[in-house]
Amino acid sequence: MELTGHSTTRRAPAEKKSVVATLMFALLLVAWIGEAPIEHDSALYSGLWRSVLVVFGPLFAPLPLIALTPWQLLLIVLAPFCLGAANQRQHVREMDRAIFLSITCIAITFLWGMLRGGSAYFAYYQVWRFLAALLVAYMLMSVVRAPRDLYTLGRVIVFAALTRATLCIYFYWAHLRGKLDFLPQYVTSHDDSLLFVAATLIVSSWAILKGGKAAWRTAALVVPYVFYAMVLNDRRVAWVELLLAIPLIYVLIGAGPLRTQINKWLVRTSPLVLIYVVVGSGSEAAIFAPLHALGSAGSNYDPSSLTRQEEVRNLLYTMTASGNPLLGTGWGLPYIKHESVWSNYSADWILYLYTPHNSLLGLAIFSGLLGIVGIWGVIPVAAYLAARGYRGSTDPVPRAAAVVAIGSLVAYSVHCYGDIGLQSLACCVLVGAALAAAGKTAAWSEALPAAQTVAADAPSAPGPWPAYRGIDVTRSRNGLGSKPNAVSTR
Repeated sequence: MELTGHSTTRRAPAEKKSVVATLMFALLLVAWIGEAPIEHDSALYSGLWRSVLVVFGPLFAPLPLIALTPWQLLLIVLAPFCLGAANQRQHVREMDRAIFLSITCIAITFLWGMLRGGSAYFAYYQVWRFLAALLVAYMLMSVVRAPRDLYTLGRVIVFAALTRATLCIYFYWAHLRGKLDFLPQYVTSHDDSLLFVAATLIVSSWAILKGGKAAWRTAALVVPYVFYAMVLNDRRVAWVELLLAIPLIYVLIGAGPLRTQINKWLVRTSPLVLIYVVVGSGSEAAIFAPLHALGSAGSNYDPSSLTRQEEVRNLLYTMTASGNPLLGTGWGLPYIKHESVWSNYSADWILYLYTPHNSLLGLAIFSGLLGIVGIWGVIPVAAYLAARGYRGSTDPVPRAAAVVAIGSLVAYSVHCYGDIGLQSLACCVLVGAALAAAGKTAAWSEALPAAQTVAADAPSAPGPWPAYRGIDVTRSRNGLGSKPNAVSTR
């Protein structure tokens, strides 16, 4: 409708919640908390147990003949309903282009692998989850209408993390502690690390940016609970993800009141941090798990680190022996196991030569420079857009979403560097949500000045108001400018 003085002062009815968005959030929640049957996932709980959430197991069991899971089919069926609204929702051009470029580069390097004699099945296994992340990102950007939807998405992620944390604690105390002579290396799975980190960032950033007793009380309850689950799960990569995400968030938010407040708290807490480091360096207590994680990462004495180092040498050897600098070896081809002192895995794990723990280096080996720039480029583009969205927003929801997106992208990069991130469905779905949050906050921040100008020029305009609160905009063909189509406020 036309923007008039009358329309700027009249409150439009609140927009109903989107059924498609609700279904999308439900599908993502199932990906984070659902448990596949043991015969299809022996890594979860080390194959020793399943919770009541195994009721979702059939959704993750491949169907005969087509080798797709019902969860994948549901995502594909839902895609047209999400994408059908894409031309009516705000998108930022850089994010769309980065996603399309990533998909194109995957297709090119996939075909390159087939031409070199690679296995289509193994290639599919290597890339389909990251492709799902890109699809989830575009679908979410199409169905998310307002900050309220991002707020709901954040609550879904926190609920999923609390669910997984509860199962971790229960399984440890009910089935592991005092029941087994030797405890497994982890309690739930590697994939929960990124979910725990994301939930920590969500409640913490919301408490800082929104403020209020309720937000701080929630953070005070959720963070220690999730941290305890992280300690029990004993995945050092989780602590590395969190401790590397926080400094980058600090840098990307830029100068301003928030950084000033953070600097004050850093000065006040620095003596406590120093005491923590000094005491923790000589203690094995669980409370010092973050310190132990950083201290053992890259160690020349830790068997896990030595295994990773040997794997890296094998990957580099593969590149020099049979790789192409531009296109890599191609997907569907194994890396060459030149050394095998530490990396002697079970004989029934036939996929390990196709899914190295260092997914980032694996991406470089399998897809070359085209993969590093074209496929992975969507991650730094999204981080840049999230930082831009944070600085251009005034509402706490987009600002918190932008901060969480930046931190999650950093954490995912760390996870890919150390723990098979490209082939983790839960992690890829989470990074898809981070990509969407980055794209939406950037789009809203671009639309805000234009909408404020239009409102200010209206005869009876009461003053600037956030463009993303109920406004439905489409991109102008010229750059990132946005043209208002309909205006409503809540």
